Amino acid sequence: MKNIILVLSKKLIPYPLYYYMTPKFIYENDLRYLSYTSRKENMLAITKSIALQGLNGYLVAIQIDIGNGLPDFQIVGLPDISVKESKERVKTAIKNSNIEFLSRKIIVNLSPASTKKEGSMFDLPIAIGILIANGNIRNYKLNKILEETAFVGELSLNGKIEKTKGILPICIEAKKLGLKRIILPKQNAEEVGVLQDLEILPVNTLREVIHYLNGKKDINKYESRILDLNKSIEYEYDFSEVKGQENVKRALEIAASGSHNCLLLGTPGSGKTMLARRLPSILPNMNLEEALEVTKIYSILGLTSNKEPFITTRPFKSPHHTVTSTSLVGRRKKSKTSEKLV
Repeated sequence: MKNIILVLSKKLIPYPLYYYMTPKFIYENDLRYLSYTSRKENMLAITKSIALQGLNGYLVAIQIDIGNGLPDFQIVGLPDISVKESKERVKTAIKNSNIEFLSRKIIVNLSPASTKKEGSMFDLPIAIGILIANGNIRNYKLNKILEETAFVGELSLNGKIEKTKGILPICIEAKKLGLKRIILPKQNAEEVGVLQDLEILPVNTLREVIHYLNGKKDINKYESRILDLNKSIEYEYDFSEVKGQENVKRALEIAASGSHNCLLLGTPGSGKTMLARRLPSILPNMNLEEALEVTKIYSILGLTSNKEPFITTRPFKSPHHTVTSTSLVGRRKKSKTSEKLV
């Protein structure tokens, strides 16, 4: 026997029982949730996402199995604390999206299981996988959509999809892997708007993704833009402001024109940092490859903003003169000191 659970938001009309199980009835009457799956069968769903390793990404298959047994929710595949905590965010976001979260035995595997998974970017693909396995998402084109789509996003408790760090290297990797589209937070759309040949589908809430996968609603594709790297850039510190120091200025001009290294030596207060800080203003504008590399670092560190989603100015970093080589290069897994080497 199949277990039938129906919670309706509209008054039932007198039709035979089998009519209420049809997809047409489900879509037209906006069911709060529907689950008429067999308790004897395990349900498996697989979604795709991208994880970060350094400045690059790699594909992660989110495998969700819902089966019989005592109610439980386990995430395996070397998740860190933030990934393990996604259990509570996912459950609450699904409930607050007016979808029943059944008490079943749920196992989530992040494949490949041999690499450490960090961050809250897996919230959305985990939630979508659970809803597919539970029967809340049904579409005859679903398998094809899942094969071509990656999901990235952090869920808030009310079902809103929050901004995620490192979205640019994630989208670049999705493009390299041949994926057709990526569903991501709307706040991250500007940051990846320069990428071509990849459908960017920005969303605000979990329900938008559910309606899209069910075929009830389309998500407007974010139109990619052409980045103008030849425009004039104004720097906060300009090389023309330096008075005197003709020999040093001449050396820096030669280093800038020939892409040479330059070492400045002198007593404290002689103007070494002042001159070095103004060097980017006489360097040529970055090309697209250089701008992507710099923006990837800023994206991973969460330093991009809606005002400046794509970094086109050459950065300058000034670590303290007493910094150790270990601190400068960075040895910890979550070290942010690599930003000093931009």
